Amino acid sequence: MVYEKLLNEIYAVVSLKYLWRGYKPSFVKSESPDWINETMDMGLEVSQALLPDDGQTKNFIEQYLGCLKEELPPAALERYGERLNFYNGRFWAVLPDDPGRQDYLYKAKYRFDKKLEKLNTSYQQRRHNGLYLFLHPGDGDEIDVRHLYEYMGEKQRDCAQRFDWVFLNCRKVIYVCDYTEQQIENRIENQIEKIVLPQNAADFLNTEAEYLRYCGTWEDGVSLEDAT
Repeated sequence: MVYEKLLNEIYAVVSLKYLWRGYKPSFVKSESPDWINETMDMGLEVSQALLPDDGQTKNFIEQYLGCLKEELPPAALERYGERLNFYNGRFWAVLPDDPGRQDYLYKAKYRFDKKLEKLNTSYQQRRHNGLYLFLHPGDGDEIDVRHLYEYMGEKQRDCAQRFDWVFLNCRKVIYVCDYTEQQIENRIENQIEKIVLPQNAADFLNTEAEYLRYCGTWEDGVSLEDAT
């Protein structure tokens, strides 16, 4: 997925509409959290599992890829310093400052902690809460979803407000981590649902989300169902 906030928010609810068996219409655009579903009495927040400067760095790379060193802005030279990677006198990459901080698990935990804090301080209060996270594992990475499930459950165990569902989008797979009372109290083994995107589903969801993103104005109160 791209780093465009509204497009990602729309993609999230579109993917839930078509793939999550717990989906009920309709999600309405809001702010803090990003969506409200009155039928489910649920708020849904959507976010990228990134560190604060990841998006800025990606945009910088895309803008100046292949440029000569003297063509880069002085502020970038000062900010990234020796992390700037050059070959044949041209810029090609920004090296990580701390490899451990680039791990997708580290980033997922960081973003979850920030969103959990906001859920308990500034979000609208609903009976149910959901968090949709876009993860960015490496191409060969196996997602340790059980580790993340246990981490997130422990972090919010004693919180006044918690996320009943956390959706982890890993491009070709969406994991649904279920923290509802029923799951916890009954110790049901099936606490993590694995949704493998069917063939061609990713292209379909991207096309649908991009169409909805530009088909109208997404002001607070606009319903996904009305837009479609």
